Amino acid sequence: MKNYFLSLFICSIAISSYGQKIAQPGRLKVSENGHYLLKADGTPFFWLGDTGWEMLDRLSREETNIYLENRRSKGFNVVQTVLIGEFIHMDKATNFYGDSILKNDNPEKPFITPGNNPGNADEYDFWDHADYAVSLAAQKGLYLALLPSWGEWVTPRVDKPLFNTTAQAYSYGNFLGNRYRKNTNIIWILGGDRRPHERSNGFELWRAMAEGIADGTNGMNSLDGNADYSTTIMTYHSFETSSKWFHNDAWLDLHIWGTYHSEVNNTRAFEAALADWNLPNPKPTLNGEPNYEGFDINYAIDDNGVFTSTDVRMAAYWSLFSGCAGFTYGAQHIWQFTDSTRTKFSKTTSSNWQTSLDLPGSFQVGYAKKLFESRPMLELVPDQSLIVKGQGNCGSYSPAIKGKSFAFIYIPTGNTLTIKLGTIDGAKVKAWWFNPRTGKSNLIGEYENKGEQQFNVPGMSKDLPWLKSGRGSDWVLVLDDSSKGFTEPGK
Repeated sequence: MKNYFLSLFICSIAISSYGQKIAQPGRLKVSENGHYLLKADGTPFFWLGDTGWEMLDRLSREETNIYLENRRSKGFNVVQTVLIGEFIHMDKATNFYGDSILKNDNPEKPFITPGNNPGNADEYDFWDHADYAVSLAAQKGLYLALLPSWGEWVTPRVDKPLFNTTAQAYSYGNFLGNRYRKNTNIIWILGGDRRPHERSNGFELWRAMAEGIADGTNGMNSLDGNADYSTTIMTYHSFETSSKWFHNDAWLDLHIWGTYHSEVNNTRAFEAALADWNLPNPKPTLNGEPNYEGFDINYAIDDNGVFTSTDVRMAAYWSLFSGCAGFTYGAQHIWQFTDSTRTKFSKTTSSNWQTSLDLPGSFQVGYAKKLFESRPMLELVPDQSLIVKGQGNCGSYSPAIKGKSFAFIYIPTGNTLTIKLGTIDGAKVKAWWFNPRTGKSNLIGEYENKGEQQFNVPGMSKDLPWLKSGRGSDWVLVLDDSSKGFTEPGK
């Protein structure tokens, strides 16, 4: 098995005495209205995810702690990562320590060695390392959104599949469900960039895997088409929303889709969200793979440059203000954890994952989370009727969402808006500018809650007071019922 270092064992001792007392997260559930997620205690849960796809395969114990702690400190509460990764054959199916995931690529035979001592290379296997990440995440109050297998190994486009029968898919799912049955900080994500119909028996395989996970969680082992899904939370990851195929499936609790990396001003960020919001018997929906910060635009870094924090913010607020229950951030160097010692799976700039931990967008998505958490987010309903004039389209499109006594309107390029007042409660309305670049707010003033009111964005900054339009000069208009005494937006 394998190269191992004493410093990593010392790190494991340090981690066990991790000083901060953070409540370990309980299993999530869906709100009564079907649109949002709740913590185990019934309070709102704003999903702020990060795409750490290759974490389990590429990082050491010490590096895993560095990465997860960085994300926790920024307000992230979900890390999306994969067990059988997209590139396992390229890396000869080994993780950082040279451990195989499966025996002879057989999904019914996970490669497990006796013992789990991280100081003993012959004991500490891939699954012990995955256990460590799950446990460490829980200590930090984080959920791991685990993909059992990247879609390529179930519904392949290039390589040979690992899963060919429902028995194999069920068996592997059952193993996972049973192994992590007591870990309430796990969210299961099936799929992985692949549509289920890309293979003739794709639907059967994914549904069998979901059944296996649920049965394993419940201590059952019988592929019979019946399972109790109340003890799991599951979704499906693809370019298109999972509502297209699995909206009425009992195993699927929320929908995930992605705007991906082909274009700037991707209007699917609000179109897909609104489409899922308006479905009968709705489920929470998420932009689970938006354009990554630092990723080459339309996969052509030399010609088009890369996505920036501006693109991240636009995708985030378009999605959130159109009904998403949260948002997943991504960075090109982070998802593959590339540096001078690790192969690049996808073209990047000269940066590495360590320096990319603090890209601007990774802070700014946390400001969006704080904004939502500063108001009763479960009340929120998309409502474009608030905007009388100036909504714009394509890259200047302004989405609006409101609760009973407050409203949020995103202005991506500084366009002047005329807002219809009287759509939220209260005799008077207090208006604020929330800066999505800094997370700070400025009070505009107070208005009678009737008629129409025009709002002109402020300058981008003190240094650029004249700059009020164009990409990057984005703002959020917040309207509050004055009698509620809400705190400053984002606080």
